[in-house]
Amino acid sequence: MPMVRELYPKDWKEIARKVKEAAGWKCQNCGKQCRRPGEPFDTHRNTLTVAHMNHRPEDISPGNLKALCAPCHLRYDAAHHAETRRRKREENEKDKIRRQKEE
Repeated sequence: MPMVRELYPKDWKEIARKVKEAAGWKCQNCGKQCRRPGEPFDTHRNTLTVAHMNHRPEDISPGNLKALCAPCHLRYDAAHHAETRRRKREENEKDKIRRQKEE
């Protein structure tokens, strides 16, 4: 799911960089060495990201942030994203039924 920047602190880029540096630019899940700033782009699979373990972007406590390669981050978030999509579908369906009743 795309990042909703308004939910992140203004200094998120700096916070994320510090988490990545502390991890040595390696995925804290699979151990893959990822691309450092300035290194040539080869594939997104080698991009290091920072995951919020509780899925709350406003929570930047150190225990909630983990450096993950893009594939590990996607796998970690998969169930959460599926649940978010399911809830949105349900909300949309309820809104649709409510509008139909109002007509």
